[in-house]
Amino acid sequence: MRAARELALAALLLAGAAPMRAAEVFTVTDGAGREVSVPVDARRVACLTGACYEKVFLLGEADRIVARQRNFPPWLEQTNPKARDIPTVTTANVEDLLSRHVQLAFSFNQPGPLEKLASAGIPALVTTPSTAEARDREDFLRAVKDEVRLFGDVLGPKAKAVAQDWRACYDAMVARITAKTDRLPADKRPKVYYVRGPAALTTHGRESNMRWYGEMAGANMALMRQTKPGISPVNIEDIIAWNPDVILVGRQYPLELVTQDPRWSDIAAVKSGRVIAVPDGVFFWDSSSEGVLLLAFMAKTLHPDLFADLDLAAEVKAYYRRFYHYALSDAEAEKLLQGQGPDGRRQNPMGN
Repeated sequence: MRAARELALAALLLAGAAPMRAAEVFTVTDGAGREVSVPVDARRVACLTGACYEKVFLLGEADRIVARQRNFPPWLEQTNPKARDIPTVTTANVEDLLSRHVQLAFSFNQPGPLEKLASAGIPALVTTPSTAEARDREDFLRAVKDEVRLFGDVLGPKAKAVAQDWRACYDAMVARITAKTDRLPADKRPKVYYVRGPAALTTHGRESNMRWYGEMAGANMALMRQTKPGISPVNIEDIIAWNPDVILVGRQYPLELVTQDPRWSDIAAVKSGRVIAVPDGVFFWDSSSEGVLLLAFMAKTLHPDLFADLDLAAEVKAYYRRFYHYALSDAEAEKLLQGQGPDGRRQNPMGN
């Protein structure tokens, strides 16, 4: 069985594209600091990370995607019905990618899959920035913008121009929010806990997008600073001792994870009714380019008087029209901002 599989793989390799000539490639430095030779005009790309599809769609190049990681952000298919026809994958299956004539893959920084892709002759770029190593806010902002820049650099001149436009939009929102929140004293910053899910006692740890966006939005994210990087467990004793003023529930998980658990009943956020659903869109806001909207949402939610002039519905509609070329209706924008999908429900079928 193994011999047959290896023979089939060899046949796919022989049937694949001819080796690229020097004039057909250029070298880029990816998110892991690796120098990678990539095609000048890769028309068939594989999105092997969750947030990849959203980046390629953002840059107007979704028609190039021939495989994408399996996940269910609520507004992905609504904004691009063609997305439901893109084959989904859970791992870097080299045989499958070769059969689809993939010219470029966007990948996590995982040695095993990267080695398999390299051995098959498929150039792979690590796109997820290492925000866990961010020393400060500026490092974090640079890493987020560099990820979008990388996609733009390898997807052609039009995508590069859109990436530049997106970075300008991002910088403008960051400046607009932090011009006010940077002046907030410590006692005006509500304590915020983020439920990343699937369990209520699972959060995003220090150096995560949520930590940085929360602080920029005027939150006290001290509990997240004490956790490990990445997806991080916490214990209920720490939650009780910290007593957050606001609990944000992300990734389409139900608020009942908190509100129906008696262990949380005496927490300030629960007693005051400030357990709030975080919106998600083309991808989950805690890990996507829509983090720029997450920043605005958190600022408005935590400091409504300070941001009385910030119209979230108008901001979301303008962003979707500008970058996704999708005109959200008033009703759709309302559902999205309430943390719902197009059908009015809140669900995460994969539990990811």
